[in-house]
Amino acid sequence: MRLPWPSLLISGGLLFATNNAIAIEGCKKNEQCTMVVYSEQSDKWQVINKSRAERAFSPFSTYKIPNTLILLEQNKIDTKTTYQVNTNVYSPEKWWPKAWHQEKIVLKEAFSYSVLPLYQDWTNTLSKPEIKTYLSQFDYGNQDINGPLGGFWLNSSLQVSAFEQVEFLRRLDTKSLGLSEQTYQTFESIFLQESRPDYQLYAKTGTGPIARKTYIGWYVGKIKNAQGTHYFAFNMHAPTFNDMVKRRVDKARATLKQIGIL
Repeated sequence: MRLPWPSLLISGGLLFATNNAIAIEGCKKNEQCTMVVYSEQSDKWQVINKSRAERAFSPFSTYKIPNTLILLEQNKIDTKTTYQVNTNVYSPEKWWPKAWHQEKIVLKEAFSYSVLPLYQDWTNTLSKPEIKTYLSQFDYGNQDINGPLGGFWLNSSLQVSAFEQVEFLRRLDTKSLGLSEQTYQTFESIFLQESRPDYQLYAKTGTGPIARKTYIGWYVGKIKNAQGTHYFAFNMHAPTFNDMVKRRVDKARATLKQIGIL
């Protein structure tokens, strides 16, 4: 069941100190970005640029969240095995991150570093009817997987909005996706990206081209702190891949700090 979209809108910016030479501002009203946050304990929505938050985009690597859940549930992958990209099938490219070249890649690394060739290999072991059943069960985005089996989430048929990302993450946390307890527990450890005394951050990035000189960048997840659990979904536009990678996480985190979550 879908939740009604919230009407609460916020705007404004705050400089956020990063490792970059120039600090990056959080998302502001009327910028090409959006942030949706739902705070479970206070039942509070905070939204920047609501119309964009309702707009569906390709999920790119944020699809690794439902994809990993499906693969775990189907016993196609596990946390004990180490994996290696098959370079006979996927020729290494200059832009590949160092992590993709490793001879022994564990599942958490494959998830965190978005090792696309591995996920394509794993997804190709599933059938489209299987995937369709799970995405329907998850109520994930438009559930359209008519694109290529190894890439329907890469600027293809599958589309999801920031609101839908948050709704999905809430269903995941309440274990309402029809999966085994083992799958939920295993994924929770994979999803965790940062643990500090005052908060735990669970997150996934996603980036790719959707038009000429137009890249979409995602950062979605949840934060657990003294105030409870906060689910978030951020996306933005940038003209190049490099520009996006340099800015997406810092801008998302600046926005979370701006609205008092991080």
